[in-house]
Amino acid sequence: MREKLAPWMPALFCAVLSTIVILEQLFVAFRNGTTQSIPTTFLCFLPMSFFFVGNFLAHLQKENDEIKKRFDELSSQIRCGNQTRDQLEV
Repeated sequence: MREKLAPWMPALFCAVLSTIVILEQLFVAFRNGTTQSIPTTFLCFLPMSFFFVGNFLAHLQKENDEIKKRFDELSSQIRCGNQTRDQLEV
């Protein structure tokens, strides 16, 4: 479970921080009647960059798992092939 969540932790952390700051800005905007759209826009799109990085890392992790599985299968086939060859020589 931890391996599956690891690529997404930066995106979740960034989303939580962005939500806290956006809520604070909205609270101040309603209280004072002023708005600051540039920081809000930046903070809204910031988690997306981490999401795309997490998506890419998850894809690489899946690809690595497939390669490891295939390598293990080939290694076991080679070991079985060597064992049968040794049995034939005896």
